[in-house]
Amino acid sequence: MSSLDPETTKIPLQHFLKHLTNNGVPVSKAIAISGQIYKTHSTPADLRSLSNLTLNTLGVKDAGDRKLVLSAFRKAGFTPKKVSLKRVREDSVADPRAPSSSSTPTQSGNAPSIGAVERIITPPRRKRTRVKNEFLPEGPSDEVEGAAVGNLEFNEILDEKVLSSKHVVINRAPVMTAWAAVVAEHLNFKREEALSIASVYTEMNAISRGAAIGKYDKSQDRSMAVSKDGPQPYVELMGRRIPLYRTQHEQWRALSKNSPVPPITAFSYISRSFRQTTSAVMGALKLLAESYSPEDLNKQGYALYCEFRPNSEEWGKRAELSCSTILSLRKKNTATGPESEPDAFSINPRRQS
Repeated sequence: MSSLDPETTKIPLQHFLKHLTNNGVPVSKAIAISGQIYKTHSTPADLRSLSNLTLNTLGVKDAGDRKLVLSAFRKAGFTPKKVSLKRVREDSVADPRAPSSSSTPTQSGNAPSIGAVERIITPPRRKRTRVKNEFLPEGPSDEVEGAAVGNLEFNEILDEKVLSSKHVVINRAPVMTAWAAVVAEHLNFKREEALSIASVYTEMNAISRGAAIGKYDKSQDRSMAVSKDGPQPYVELMGRRIPLYRTQHEQWRALSKNSPVPPITAFSYISRSFRQTTSAVMGALKLLAESYSPEDLNKQGYALYCEFRPNSEEWGKRAELSCSTILSLRKKNTATGPESEPDAFSINPRRQS
């Protein structure tokens, strides 16, 4: 095969993680499993050949995890090539195990011209066959910071007349993730940094609430706490201290279970949750954030979230989120913006510009 054959081209780690997290594998589990399988199985052809036995050999010992991973890659389109019955009959004497060379491979590449959000929310092609995986006995490397789908653009709608009629029925978690990303970006973090921070911020809040209502052990909540005077760099975001990691490319990534969280995780979560309303909701949140100074936004951000979040008290229940409600919370008669206080956030040790 040609070296340019997409079937033998290595899949970037951030896209590999996206295939897992977009199809039902929890973020922390996806990162851990990627560390076991990515290095030796990093092409579409490798993924198509992956099996339950191979995963077990590579160190994925939990049967439920193996099933979850195989299912995720099946949903992502990495299915074994089909062999026509006619070809099987013709070749069975010579080599009954040989696959048909004329079978059509599943297309696993991204369309070259569609936007980032569309790329995320467009359902992948699915085939009814067994799925496969990839291998990497190394933790997430600097690929964690690579430019992800469509440069992570939401294409925010900022026209208030258009936004006033937009709403979506959704649960609270993706709303919190979207808002945390907007707030972090307003505090002068780059988009990639803000999305990573938003993932961990939402995770910390979910664990705290889950521990309070008995869904999680309280030790999980305590394990994510960051000491104010300790050596771990962190940022204060809306009442939470988010642990940070400095990459070789001089960018910040938030840490979850001591692993840096890639920005594609939050980007995919937001895009798939809000779907066609993503641009509208992100635009409304941006307009709300820009009406506050960075310092005031960081202090009042969670209270603002409580005002516009879906009105659902039950865990995971959906309710309406209205862009008009978000816009109504904007601060009146202010002229401050993200450039008025470029260092409103505080990192320990201090972030270097």
